[in-house]
Amino acid sequence: MTIRFHRLKRPGKDHLGLSRRMFLMTTAMAGVTTGTMLGNRAFAAPLDEGQDATLLRVIQDIYPHPDLLDVSHYQAIADTVIANAEGDAAAAKDLREGLQKIDAQADSLFGSPYTAIENPDAREGVLRAFQHDGFFQGVRWTAYFAIYNNADVWPLFGYEGSSVEYGGYIDRGFSDITFVPEGPSLEERMANVQS
Repeated sequence: MTIRFHRLKRPGKDHLGLSRRMFLMTTAMAGVTTGTMLGNRAFAAPLDEGQDATLLRVIQDIYPHPDLLDVSHYQAIADTVIANAEGDAAAAKDLREGLQKIDAQADSLFGSPYTAIENPDAREGVLRAFQHDGFFQGVRWTAYFAIYNNADVWPLFGYEGSSVEYGGYIDRGFSDITFVPEGPSLEERMANVQS
């Protein structure tokens, strides 16, 4: 079996065109320069007036940890969702329209905007109507990774992180849980088996 490599022909002396690599570099630099000059003005604001509060409340209701997480944790997630939508006009439109649907559903059921509903179970009922929509899943998964894949938040949940580099959980953390009642000792279990 022989392997043959095909070599590119070198352009002739009279070749005036751009190479593929040079074309890609030039267009990439033009895009970066244009984006820098325009800043954030190239895209419209992803959310309408007041929708940022609705988004924050939705994130808090999807992953409710009021005793563990501060509002600042949830606000950072909302800022991430908004930043992701700023660069994608279709995602911004879906998010904006999705939050409008949530407020419309809340208004039709309770006569008030979503953020004004005090009962968390009622807010959950409103969200369940949208749980399979694309915008909802985008918010949900962004929040999921921002909370549960965040090493800064792990101590708040009592999670010590990976144990592989310390020899595993048998010697580190396996018996640290406090929410399970203490079981019978080995001697007590053996006595029950033998009797």
